[in-house]
Amino acid sequence: MKAVRKIRTLTAGAAAGLVLGVGATLLTAGPAAAAGCGATLNPSTSGAEAFWEVKCITDSNGAKHVGIAGWVRDTDNDGQCARVKAIFPNGATYYSPQACPKGTKVSFSSGWRSGALVDAYLYEYDV
Repeated sequence: MKAVRKIRTLTAGAAAGLVLGVGATLLTAGPAAAAGCGATLNPSTSGAEAFWEVKCITDSNGAKHVGIAGWVRDTDNDGQCARVKAIFPNGATYYSPQACPKGTKVSFSSGWRSGALVDAYLYEYDV
């Protein structure tokens, strides 16, 4: 069985967690922290990099809405793709388009979700 290595970069300057997966076993370090309106993040892993900004708007009823927009790039010829995953306060999950093979850079925008915070991270996965 091939060991799969993943490195997750967490939002809002949280300590990076290293995830090593062998089969269904995952080891994680440190919880994700939520990023708020105006935050910009530029995480990288051993085979990927990304940039995104957390944007917020307030609707006519005074309710806040949050979204992320940026890009993700595959930087290593390792047989893996890169993506950004975002989890919003209302429970919605957004996945950016995949970036692969090496050198591929894709832009993304999550659209708006209720709330003012978002948990987002860069990750790699086998294809």
